[in-house]
Amino acid sequence: MVNPDRRGMSDPDARALAALVETATIVGLGTSTREAHETFRLVEQTTHALIQHGFRVVALHDNERVCDRYDRFVRGGDVDLDAALRQAWGPWRTTEMRDAVHRIRRHNAHHPGDPVRVVGIAGSRTLPADYDRVLALLAPLDQPTATRVGELFAVIRTAHDSGEHVQRLHGTHPGVPYVELARTARDLATRLDGGPGHDDAVRLMDGIVDFHANAIGVGYDAEREERAAAERLLDHQRRTGARIVLWESSPRVAAHGHVMTGAHLRAALGDRYAAAHITFGRGRIPGTEIPDPDPTSLEARLLHGDAVRIVDPHSLANDSDQPWRTRVISGLYQADRDAEHYYELPSLAGSFDAVAVIPTVTAISPLPD
Repeated sequence: MVNPDRRGMSDPDARALAALVETATIVGLGTSTREAHETFRLVEQTTHALIQHGFRVVALHDNERVCDRYDRFVRGGDVDLDAALRQAWGPWRTTEMRDAVHRIRRHNAHHPGDPVRVVGIAGSRTLPADYDRVLALLAPLDQPTATRVGELFAVIRTAHDSGEHVQRLHGTHPGVPYVELARTARDLATRLDGGPGHDDAVRLMDGIVDFHANAIGVGYDAEREERAAAERLLDHQRRTGARIVLWESSPRVAAHGHVMTGAHLRAALGDRYAAAHITFGRGRIPGTEIPDPDPTSLEARLLHGDAVRIVDPHSLANDSDQPWRTRVISGLYQADRDAEHYYELPSLAGSFDAVAVIPTVTAISPLPD
């Protein structure tokens, strides 16, 4: 049974949301922000409600190497979970995620013959630890080169915490594209004479260059990356036959259009793919107070009172096929420009099979340093 969470979501909310999507093969649980405790907990609790209906995989749009470690952990492996989480994409490095992975492990301990698995579907396989490994390989070959490469790495590895496009918005980006700094670092290493570990260092640096070359605002191709993520998920489903819950942002899981992961899943699976949108009215995320939503937004139109509202878009009569606007809180969000952070849905029913609106949220808890 899913226990009520101490800060918000109850069993009935999760069960009601799960009931709207439980017949699908793949379910995308999307949130309007990754930085709120309550939205994350509703995703987690709904996932456990879906597990009761036969879902056996949790998929994350994160590094496959990180998710492989989660998968070993939830199946009882001797894995340092905190160390694995520190290699994850920045928004996943939270105590809520740590608790969620522990919870899957506890579930699996009671069902050893029928475990829930964890998979990653992101393209890049470069981890923050790869930078440290490069420096450890270069230091015995030439310490001055290792020191200079380390100085460059200290700048560019921050993109694993917060993307370059977000750093530019907040004024913390140095100005030079990180891919250029990564290439400079690689050039320094390739000039060294060979030696033990040299080829391994250069190979890792090739991956680091590729990671930064595909950054948003540099060489990122959304259509290519989203299609590839969907294909990884579909390949896993076809290979295993497992039913899958995808944890992601609402724009990424939405079924409309032809670019995002959810659109590719809908095209491939039809109604065997279901998408849910979990959003909220107002509250706080780390460092930011979120105001009341625009009166014309989905959030304002659907939210009434202090209770979580679970909505079947198809029950909204004529309104379900009309365009809707919903707020999305990304790393680029600025509360004083709230009106600029609304995402247009061509129709609610064409985008999502279920909607949950939480009245008020509190900030998610980043992992302590």
